[in-house]
Amino acid sequence: MTFWQKVTRELGRETQPVDTVVRLIILERAIRGTLVAILGGALLTNSSGVVTLVRGWVAELDVNPERRLIPRLLVTVLRPVGGFSTRTVLLIGIGALLFGALELTEAIGLARRRRWAEYLTVIAGCIGIPFELMEVLRRQTPVRVSILLINVAIVIYLAWQKHLFGLRGGVRTETETS
Repeated sequence: MTFWQKVTRELGRETQPVDTVVRLIILERAIRGTLVAILGGALLTNSSGVVTLVRGWVAELDVNPERRLIPRLLVTVLRPVGGFSTRTVLLIGIGALLFGALELTEAIGLARRRRWAEYLTVIAGCIGIPFELMEVLRRQTPVRVSILLINVAIVIYLAWQKHLFGLRGGVRTETETS
């Protein structure tokens, strides 16, 4: 059997039944993917209109942002978007749409118990960790730290529990214990 035949067989196989932790990963990826894809779609449909709308919201909310948590949070999130050019908003929209599609692909693949989805989730998670770590080092907030810790936990859990990349004996060990 050639290398590519082994890879194809490994990535195409169905995995063990989905456990509670994988269900939570599926839920997290599906929610995040849906929200990011919706945001990306909104930014792509009318990027100049979205920028104008956001600028209006920021002006409306900026009356006294120190007074309440929600207006302060919205101003913090929306103010940078209102300052972007239309082209930048368009590029962010494309990126958000692609990222949302990746997250939804991971969720659907994990729900269908596909081995390729486990690898995709671990690889995508590993790629995101340095960026999340830079954000946490730049400014520590509970949300940033939580996102980083959740992503690291997902990567470790899937790689270890699912015997990915030869960990814990690799696929032979997994299929023997099933």
